[in-house]
Amino acid sequence: MYKKELMDAGLTHKQAQVYIACLEAGPSKIPQIATAAQIKRTTVYGIVEELEAMDLVKSRYKGKQKLYEAQDPALILSMLEEKKKRVAEVLPGLSNLFITHHVRPKIAFFEGREGVKKIYDDALDCQSKEIKQIVRARQHNEVVGDAFINEFIKKRIARGIITRNLHPKHGDLYTNKRGMEDPKLKRYVRYLPPSVFYAAIIMIYDHKVAMVSTKEENFGFIIESKEFSNTLSAYFDFMWGLGSKTPDLD
Repeated sequence: MYKKELMDAGLTHKQAQVYIACLEAGPSKIPQIATAAQIKRTTVYGIVEELEAMDLVKSRYKGKQKLYEAQDPALILSMLEEKKKRVAEVLPGLSNLFITHHVRPKIAFFEGREGVKKIYDDALDCQSKEIKQIVRARQHNEVVGDAFINEFIKKRIARGIITRNLHPKHGDLYTNKRGMEDPKLKRYVRYLPPSVFYAAIIMIYDHKVAMVSTKEENFGFIIESKEFSNTLSAYFDFMWGLGSKTPDLD
């Protein structure tokens, strides 16, 4: 009755049959397991070895007899979590391969405060867990409001997303909440001359570049393009290398 669920968890048809037989029979020899599973004994030997490799079955000797015993089914959950973890580790690379050949460049525009907020929602879904930002904090606050940005920062931290920020070297906000480096907030900062800052914020993440204009223009957009985002990301890294670690507060 549990065979389908075990197969959904990743076991093959025969692995599920043998595992259930082991659970029902308790510590048993191969012939007993084969009879309970209704599978040929010669086939069961190989299946039991597979289940042992998955830590779902353990063997031990009782005198000269080798017995096989099913392990706690809760291990299946651990097995699934481990599979999920391994897939998550390679997902960014797989996504890169997919985007290279299947995703055409596209652009989406957003108008007004509520429209611009959708850009931030998109950034929170970034798979790379890093957002590169070119920010004028004062103008940034004006566009969507201080309360919204505070909430965005909390969500970003909760999702394990770090930011590397380029800020103006002078003439902006410089507090623990805004404009200053703080590893506790997963924020790292370099400072550049104010003349290179025009938009309220530019965000680079995954294969996207998002820009939010000033309060006066009140719009934003997201460009999804591997080539464009890689180009902007390279420029960002170059400017990061030129930036200073402290602002001019005089």
